[in-house]
Amino acid sequence: MLIKEWMSRPVITIQSDDSFQTAAKLFQTRVISMLPVLKKRELVGIITDGDIKKATPSDATTLDKFEMPSLLDSLKIESIMSKPVLTIHDNHTVDEAAAIMLENSISGMPVTDNAGKIEGVITKSDIFRCLVSFTGASSKGQAFIFKLEDKPGAIKNIMDRIRGRNGRLRSILTSYDEIEEGFKKVFFHTYDIEPAQFDSLVRSFHETGGLLYAADPSRGFRMMYNQYCLYMYKKKQEVEA
Repeated sequence: MLIKEWMSRPVITIQSDDSFQTAAKLFQTRVISMLPVLKKRELVGIITDGDIKKATPSDATTLDKFEMPSLLDSLKIESIMSKPVLTIHDNHTVDEAAAIMLENSISGMPVTDNAGKIEGVITKSDIFRCLVSFTGASSKGQAFIFKLEDKPGAIKNIMDRIRGRNGRLRSILTSYDEIEEGFKKVFFHTYDIEPAQFDSLVRSFHETGGLLYAADPSRGFRMMYNQYCLYMYKKKQEVEA
């Protein structure tokens, strides 16, 4: 999950003394969400499609159609760009970039090498691509979410039971957020589990405790679990039998 493997490149940049119109045309003609701003090859700011929209005169302006182009041509990028610029090195990880972007409420940032040269940009779309790839969410399979005790062997026990039903693991994610101390949430993305084996696993996991969610999208099966859900699931199985 190194940034250098997921960042967008080559980088399209703009000069600080370029006009608003130049930047607006780039956003219209290129699939980009931000432009690093350079001044004598040094990164001095960033301009986003949001900055362009904020600087664009509204329909209620009193300027006529001849005055507006002249005004926008005189508006320089350095007057509307955001600064200072948050950057990240290309040898950092995608999850580090995501944490910085979330903390600072930004949609992306330039990626630099150790010498400070811009190598690319990392955006929310790049992070989404990475997440989908590593979780296997775009492929067919099943999903389980558990609340497990935070102790050695808890994850291995689940893995062994999945493999015991000829299932294969595509990804495992763990979180300690929004859960009481001493426990963790664990997400398993699996595949190659036959429907009958999946149903058996769901019953087994819920009866032994800790199952929060199970899904088999290929059959349209998704359910969040609590005691009421367990009762309804058992009734469903009785009816189908």
